[in-house]
Amino acid sequence: MKTKPKCETLLPWLRANLGKSCLGPLTGTDAKALAAAVQTVELYAYDPSPAVISAFGQIVSRMQPSCQELAYHAIAHVMDWSDRSRIWIAAGLPEFSRRKCAFES
Repeated sequence: MKTKPKCETLLPWLRANLGKSCLGPLTGTDAKALAAAVQTVELYAYDPSPAVISAFGQIVSRMQPSCQELAYHAIAHVMDWSDRSRIWIAAGLPEFSRRKCAFES
């Protein structure tokens, strides 16, 4: 059985970790940017170049501010929970007040 791409499994993963209504603010454009951001993080996991992290930041910045938190948490879907802040800061994205995921203490 072939594993599905992370961009296909992301939305159910976010619902499981942030609650079933977490995707409410997503528009069509936000959803496409979120999928692209996840694919970019996946590339970054294999090629941690400044250009890739910059691309992640540019993609996320195209999302509504109310949806950008989803991209922050999506980093853990590809990499690890502890990678979220490091990647977010490296991408030059703004700080925000975030909710905790179901598996955070």
